[in-house]
Amino acid sequence: MAMASKQASGSSSSPGGPVPPRSNAPSPSRPPTGGPLVKMILGVYRFLASLKLAVLSLTGLAAFLAFATWFESTYGTKAVQVYVYKSAAFAILLAFLATNILCAALIRFPWKRRQTGFVITHAGLLVLIAGSYVHFKAGDEGMVGMLEGDKRAEMLRTDAPVFRVREVDPHGQEAARSYEMPFHDGGAFGWGAGQSRIDNVFDLGLNWLTRGRLPSPGPAEEVLSKSGDPFKFAVKQYLPSSTPSTLRVADPAGQPMARIQLRFTAPGIPTPRMASAVEDDQWFKLDRRFLRSAKSDGMPALLTFSSVDKPGFVEDFLKPPLDVSASGVARFRYPGGNGEQRVYDFAVDQPVDTTVKLPDSDLTVKLEKLAHFPTAEGGLSRVVGEDSIPIAMFQVRKGEGPEIEHIAMGSMPMFPNIIPRPGADDGKPAQALVSIHLMVPPDLDPKTNGRFGQIDVLADADHALYYRVFGRGKGGKVELRSAGPLARRKWIDAFGGDAGAVVTIGFQVEDYLPSGVEKPIFVPLFLSKGEMEQAVPACLVELTVGDQSREVWIQHSEALDKPVFRPVPMGDRLYEIAYDVDRRPLGFELKLDDFEVGFEPGTEQATKFVSKVRVDDPALNVRDKPYTISMNEPMTHRGYTFYQMRYSPIVDPRTNQRTGQFQSVFQVGSNPGRPIIYAGCLMVVMGAFVQFYMRAGLFTDGGKRERERAARKAGLPIPVEQPRTRPQPQDEPL
Repeated sequence: MAMASKQASGSSSSPGGPVPPRSNAPSPSRPPTGGPLVKMILGVYRFLASLKLAVLSLTGLAAFLAFATWFESTYGTKAVQVYVYKSAAFAILLAFLATNILCAALIRFPWKRRQTGFVITHAGLLVLIAGSYVHFKAGDEGMVGMLEGDKRAEMLRTDAPVFRVREVDPHGQEAARSYEMPFHDGGAFGWGAGQSRIDNVFDLGLNWLTRGRLPSPGPAEEVLSKSGDPFKFAVKQYLPSSTPSTLRVADPAGQPMARIQLRFTAPGIPTPRMASAVEDDQWFKLDRRFLRSAKSDGMPALLTFSSVDKPGFVEDFLKPPLDVSASGVARFRYPGGNGEQRVYDFAVDQPVDTTVKLPDSDLTVKLEKLAHFPTAEGGLSRVVGEDSIPIAMFQVRKGEGPEIEHIAMGSMPMFPNIIPRPGADDGKPAQALVSIHLMVPPDLDPKTNGRFGQIDVLADADHALYYRVFGRGKGGKVELRSAGPLARRKWIDAFGGDAGAVVTIGFQVEDYLPSGVEKPIFVPLFLSKGEMEQAVPACLVELTVGDQSREVWIQHSEALDKPVFRPVPMGDRLYEIAYDVDRRPLGFELKLDDFEVGFEPGTEQATKFVSKVRVDDPALNVRDKPYTISMNEPMTHRGYTFYQMRYSPIVDPRTNQRTGQFQSVFQVGSNPGRPIIYAGCLMVVMGAFVQFYMRAGLFTDGGKRERERAARKAGLPIPVEQPRTRPQPQDEPL
């Protein structure tokens, strides 16, 4: 009963003294219990404030930053901004981290004085995260490029690409109306033409896991125009890094063209190698004037392609009369007495004014001149492959009629024999009396032109292909090695085809278009990691006006002063398209007075960039205020900071030579979150200082109260701490 009485009264005895009665008030560390909803909310709250979430958030942040470092080194700064730092996944990770920090601080409320450093540190972390969020949402970056004397009042936001479309008045040549359409380009990853689109890190991970086998979840094209626009504008393909190329397609209005490949082996090169690995260099496009094209590709043989429309010219090609004259033969084709076509070979090594009457006709031919037509002017040598073209001039008379001048160019039977002369009596050119094909042996002289042979490919009116091979025989005499029909994609051994030959040269016609045109396109350009920032993107866009559509390739404009537009005719209307960036007004004007570039002696390695500018801002009463911007000395005005980024040499487009003038390029940055980030960093440092350095003496008694509380709880006597005294030295015995 006594024991029960003691329990009922709530008192007991113990060796350490009386135990205080229990209180029904909830413990601060254990929140009061409630219903299931309250328990669930409290459980979530405790998890958000737990050390587990802190470890998970910090581990995820470290992994994310490690991935971002690798991603930036591989794909560039722009890619890491788009796919990592500005991604939803990174924002969610920062939100979890901020929530954990906030709840970890709130769950300990009310805070004690000794937790002041803890509170300051956590508040600083929250301010730091808030500043980072403001930076990503409100920060802005761009570029400004200027020549000496230029003025700029806008910056180019390089991370905000846009397409500009404008309709041009065909009479006034002025834009009737302009349209600006923002474009999410895709960053460092191309899309379109069967390639999946990557918009975020999840798409990137899925693409890596499946190696691009899964189709893109998005549409095959991105429509940028709005419903009220008078046209439809869509992007169908995007290349993050591009280089110009040419696409050959069949077109009835085009010209014959062929892709001819040349391969060779030589001492030290036992495996056959292509003379040119670039596809564009393998194509031969015929000129309308000459219908002949030639290339040497650095080989000791000339490769030519030509086209004819008469069967007789094919016979001349396969069986040239080289035995008639070593200098060449002019083959005349003319109607005979009975109306049938006759052929007569005229050796051009005869003296000038040699006159011949063509058999079975009343036609008389006189050799007027034999010369060489220079091809250096106008780049004609790149077309025909020769520095000069043999040319024979004849005077042809029918009966007692007037003499008519006829011209024949060597190895060009399709070139007109009659050239219209200005100032004719009746204003009409004379009719050709004969057809002349001047056949000359190729000039094969290793000492002068380095050629040991020549390979000719011919196409006729029926789209059949033929070939012939010239080489050097005994005594250096030019001889026809082989000739005959030619099949596509079949290799022909032109030289050294015998077993054991040290040097061999072969060729094939990979593709042939009887009538085709060239369309400018852009193809992917693969750059190294250090060159990713220099990539120039390009897009295949489609413009639709009414029931008419047209696809064109547009490369990103690199001009820093104004966008470069490409004309796109649409029937009787003319549009212009530019792949540009957003141009944001600065609110003030910047003028470049002087730009100085310093180089290492004897090199093009720049050592310094110094720009002297003036700022004109009437809104702030700033008039022509001078500033100096250098590599380590930026300029700040109205929240914009101008850094000396780089320089660009100016090239004359006519001569493709540098003019000696340089363009100063500034990087412009605006970061409203920078003061918040600095404040957060300062608070973290202060909190750590208070927490770890001042904790022992400023807000606590060195742990005395904690030791007394622990002794009472254990029922032990409270320890009495003696004041620390300095030990006194004892007297030494005498």
